[in-house]
Amino acid sequence: MIISSNKKLFVRFGEKFGEVFGIIAMAVIVVYPLAALLLQSIFPHIFDKISSITPSFANLLSVFTDKSNFLALSNSIIIGLLAAVIAVILGTFSSIAIHHMPDAAANIFNSLIWIAFFMPSYVIAEGWMLLMQDGGILSQIFGLPFGWSAWFFTRYGLALIMGLRFFTYVYFSMHQALKNIGTELLNAGKIGGATKSQLFFKITLPLLTPALLAGASIAFAEGFGDFGIAAAITPNSHIPLLTYQIYSSLNQDPVNYSVAASLSVIEVFVTSAAIGLQFMIMRKKSYVTTPSFKKKDNIAEKYGVKSKYYSIFFVGMVIIIILSFVLPIMSNICASLWKVWSNGINSSNWTFAHYRDVIQINGDGYASLLRSITYSTIVAIIAVPFAVILAYQLIFKHSLTSKFINILNMSTLAIPGVVLAAGFVFAWNAVWLIPLNLVLYGTPICLAMAYLAGALPYSIRLQTGALSTLPPNLLKSAKVFGASNMQIIFKIIVPLISTTTISTFFMSFAGMMFELPAASLLYPPGQPPFSVVIQSRFNSSDWSNGSALTIIGILIVFLVYLLTKSIIWVMGYAKLHLSAAKIIDTTNVTSENNPVQTVEDVKQF
Repeated sequence: MIISSNKKLFVRFGEKFGEVFGIIAMAVIVVYPLAALLLQSIFPHIFDKISSITPSFANLLSVFTDKSNFLALSNSIIIGLLAAVIAVILGTFSSIAIHHMPDAAANIFNSLIWIAFFMPSYVIAEGWMLLMQDGGILSQIFGLPFGWSAWFFTRYGLALIMGLRFFTYVYFSMHQALKNIGTELLNAGKIGGATKSQLFFKITLPLLTPALLAGASIAFAEGFGDFGIAAAITPNSHIPLLTYQIYSSLNQDPVNYSVAASLSVIEVFVTSAAIGLQFMIMRKKSYVTTPSFKKKDNIAEKYGVKSKYYSIFFVGMVIIIILSFVLPIMSNICASLWKVWSNGINSSNWTFAHYRDVIQINGDGYASLLRSITYSTIVAIIAVPFAVILAYQLIFKHSLTSKFINILNMSTLAIPGVVLAAGFVFAWNAVWLIPLNLVLYGTPICLAMAYLAGALPYSIRLQTGALSTLPPNLLKSAKVFGASNMQIIFKIIVPLISTTTISTFFMSFAGMMFELPAASLLYPPGQPPFSVVIQSRFNSSDWSNGSALTIIGILIVFLVYLLTKSIIWVMGYAKLHLSAAKIIDTTNVTSENNPVQTVEDVKQF
């Protein structure tokens, strides 16, 4: 009886493991840091050695009364709005252009947009700074006068960089929406005598409103909450931005924790308001675009009537791709190969010496590179099983706990990285943790937890997408045969979604290699990660070594990407041969008339 009771208890625990695990994980890396941040903004002395729970809204009000804080807030809102407008224009053009291109060209440009999406924002910003500053690459190539690029180091220049960086969000949103618009509505408009411009502005564009609003709100939220571009440009342009103001509050002496917390709360509020406004607008009207029957490609319309616009679309996309990441990356390559910055493109001024210097065994560049590779690998290894377990909970367990975990996960996506990192500063440096020996701030564990908090939401979204395609009956059958949740996850689900799992590992690894907000605020003393060292080189005007480190990091991420693709290909090839072998075993291979004799026959058959 005791054994039976213990077994039932164990089974019941196994059934609830996903819920318990999800709640604990989210509480430790999301809820507790954000709660600590909110408490710090309302109770400014709660984390002092002599703690006090006396509330005060003075620091929140100081965001609007203090000149520097209010200027940072207004700059961030204005630049975020301008960046959203630019992103909408570029993203809309890109989605329409690629939608009307031949498949080969569309696939190439779509892949290039994904590369632009993965590029770290501060790497792009540094590349533009190398190009546009006085005495920069363009000045030396074309002999431009001092002050020619003063306009670039203003709000408008920052908005342009952000628009070029975040147009990808608008593109991804609009690209799928365009596919969902059926031809029956356009045909009806043509029968009614509508011109092409009327079809676009009165049928197509209104139906794209949800996608447009979604892309615009995300572009604004990303621009408003971006730390990488602010960290790269603000020290040189002296344009205060809210994210950099948070960072400065936590790095000044003495540290102003309360102001940093208050600025972070305002950051979250504005970001949430932007996304909430999108949902409010969408609720007022129906925007159903999916046709009642499957849309068939009209080849004559796609490549015949519209072929005269192909050159415009192609040239426009080439320009967008060059400006979004090719030109900044090329400027980094150029700077990394110059012996002396002031000697420019002189034929004797090219060298690989900077690459040798930054990866010296005893140098800080080499040490930070190994450090970040270690962090990225460990976090990716942890994030993958975490994401699979939590995604399984969200897709197949329809409980209140699952809904709560999903809300937390979605909310984390809207929280800027610098705000979440600031929360870790307050949460894991609290006085009440001292007796428990749990003060993790300033340790590798704290930084790794912050990395995980940043990687996990995206990993979960990838895994939920893969899990949603699995037939529920398959898992129900496993339950009937007595499989536990862990057996279902690791013996059925993981093999079926192995490709997505490997892709999730790469995405987490690549994201953490160049992560800057958490790395800047949480790295252990004397152990800066790779991104911090890169940024410090640029801030000290060591352009060549900073660029060399950047290119080395990009090459490592690219090599990991190739390794990931190779593993996926090998796994697919192995599965094909295993399936083929089983088919051959079940056929009469001794028959001369049987077309299935070898693996190659199976492929052709």
